[in-house]
Amino acid sequence: MCDINLEDVVPNEALDAFKMLISRNNIGLACDFLMRHYRDEYWPRRMGPMPPLRRRRSSSIITLPKPKSVSTPISVVISTRRSADDFANEPISIEDLATVLYMGVGITGWTQAYGYGKYPLRSYPSAGALQPVEAYPVVNNVLGLKSGLYKYDPFDHALEVLRLGDYSSLMADIALGQDHVSRASVVIILTVMYARTYWKYWKRALRYVLLDSGAVMENIYLAATGLGLGVRAVGAFYDNELCRFLDIDCMGEFPVVLMLIGKGSL
Repeated sequence: MCDINLEDVVPNEALDAFKMLISRNNIGLACDFLMRHYRDEYWPRRMGPMPPLRRRRSSSIITLPKPKSVSTPISVVISTRRSADDFANEPISIEDLATVLYMGVGITGWTQAYGYGKYPLRSYPSAGALQPVEAYPVVNNVLGLKSGLYKYDPFDHALEVLRLGDYSSLMADIALGQDHVSRASVVIILTVMYARTYWKYWKRALRYVLLDSGAVMENIYLAATGLGLGVRAVGAFYDNELCRFLDIDCMGEFPVVLMLIGKGSL
């Protein structure tokens, strides 16, 4: 696992429980257990340069329209929010998509932090304001956009065009054959850039990036509900296949959840 002596890292009273989790191949709980029982003196911080918050992947850019103003009271949005069972074969507007992306992961202000005079503030709470979540819309049926894979750039409120084509069936296959995935107008794939959070919180980074992702997921739920759209989160997918589709390594950047958005079926 690493070149550190576990007896030095984990207190004696916790060591047996940690070894038991490893022996049962329960790696997730073992990692969480280790994170909660570390000793600071054996886990020195190794902070180097801060990873960048912006990564451009394409020179082909589509500027999005301004987000819509959603007038539905937040109390109504929260109380009526539900996961859509399925989606109608109808398009949503590019304004709808722009609004969901902005409210989900958009830049809503600026501050001074980490030595930067202009540092972005996002629509979701983030551990250390390190903002690891990336959004990749897979467009199937959006007015004003060709079908294909895009990446959202919150700095310019724009889409980077990564690959055009109809990927609705592929997305359903990757999502363990769930047919309703293919009928969503857009599938927003949420990934995390692990190094951004690891840079500061390395022993707790996995927990924090998942918390950040959950906040984004709920933002998207509420934004779509406020727009009168159907929305559904899907956490079941083949990770390696999805990473190949996104052309990411599944380590430094990995997918967390698929957000399906479209007109709900009656």
